[in-house]
Amino acid sequence: MKFGGGGRVARAAGERRVAMEKQTISVRVPATVGNFGSAAEFGTLALDASLNVKVSRRRDGRVGIRYFGENGERVPRDRSNLVVRAIEAALHVKRVEFTGADLEIFSSVPVAVGLGSSTAAVLAGLISANLLYRLGMDEKSLFDLAGLYEQRNGNLRAAWLGGFVAGVESGSGRGRSGASRKTMVYQQTMVPEDLVLRVVVPETSLVRMPDSEAVGSAKKSKGRKQTAGKSAAHTATKRMNVDHLDRAAALSEFLVGHSNSIPFEANVPLPPTCKKHVPGLEEALQIRTPGLLSVFLCGSGPAVGVFGAVDSHRAVDAVREAFARNGVAGKCYEFRPTNVGALDWNSPYGDLTLSTGRGLGDSPSKNISLPV
Repeated sequence: MKFGGGGRVARAAGERRVAMEKQTISVRVPATVGNFGSAAEFGTLALDASLNVKVSRRRDGRVGIRYFGENGERVPRDRSNLVVRAIEAALHVKRVEFTGADLEIFSSVPVAVGLGSSTAAVLAGLISANLLYRLGMDEKSLFDLAGLYEQRNGNLRAAWLGGFVAGVESGSGRGRSGASRKTMVYQQTMVPEDLVLRVVVPETSLVRMPDSEAVGSAKKSKGRKQTAGKSAAHTATKRMNVDHLDRAAALSEFLVGHSNSIPFEANVPLPPTCKKHVPGLEEALQIRTPGLLSVFLCGSGPAVGVFGAVDSHRAVDAVREAFARNGVAGKCYEFRPTNVGALDWNSPYGDLTLSTGRGLGDSPSKNISLPV
């Protein structure tokens, strides 16, 4: 008896398996504002604005991108697009061939102004690749890979989880000398969704400022002077980090309702502004009005966030006037927080394997912030 057709059966099974695989997927990631309340990299808030990406497989190795949203001129339409680069990186790690894709990107996140557009793009690309190609990446793998493109860990975790994410130091572990070694962990705080964050975005071209701290310093400083300078700078950085950590902790307490008073003095020195030169930015960051909690640089800027305990329209007008006096128009946006991030927004696909800590760190300490 002859047994024929085995090859045809195998091919048919393979074709059915390919047909069953997802050919298109849609992913949603929230915007984020780092340096929220001037807490530097230790405080990030997830916003209700979002980056929405629809990815469809191609078989010819090409990439097609359609973009719908603001600042379209700043969004590459080729393989240099950050979403595409993240997709390719995930496939490369898993040794899966990238055969091309069509992307439709719908965004309510202004690009390159400090509202986490790059963070959202990186996560959207990695999540898309993981779900569309069934790569089986767990949460730790996803964050490790995202860190190659996005160094701001607070932004990544806020976009992933939602809410306000504060960085805190944990004393777990021991250093070589036997002293307690502090590590960074992250805490999530649920935020009242009636909170309104107003953001003023200066409408101007962005010009990078030279790094004045580095110019000539290496040549002029030698020996003990150079060592003393480094030591002083290191001490100043540590002191600033402590101030920012305290600020982030105070914001968490305030947002969760444990404190009814303004969590910090309005005249506390702000961190240095971004290296994007915008006339009027320094002046705008010095605005003070009654009931104002903070005027701060959004992430890497140049957008300016206005956060108040009461109506903050007066402060917004003052910020716009500061830019206007320097010949720069300012466009105003209103955002509300979201306590839901990319993890839950994309959960219907159910392919993500969760690791311990839900993205808050390898050994997260007990959260001092209780859910609202």
